[in-house]
Amino acid sequence: MYKDLAEATDALNKKGFDHTFELDEGYITCKKIDTEYQADALTILETHQFDQGTDPGSEATIYAIEADDGTKGTLIISYGKYVDQEKATLIDQLLQAQDD
Repeated sequence: MYKDLAEATDALNKKGFDHTFELDEGYITCKKIDTEYQADALTILETHQFDQGTDPGSEATIYAIEADDGTKGTLIISYGKYVDQEKATLIDQLLQAQDD
């Protein structure tokens, strides 16, 4: 659908996903509104994966997310050779919350 991560980010922002979610220790944050979310308080509405070449460190996924309080934003996860295990666990929790 989108040719690259930058295009996806711009398009999702125009669709109202104007906050940025980040992985933190045990929760997902939106620093713009100084709020922390547990994975089960978030719903993934869209997912787009990108592989920008032969470098395994150039793989990324952007998630368009809506929180229970109505906050909409994106979470970008870059996949590389060295992935923080705690953050990987949090990503797994977020994905599993979608299946419940």
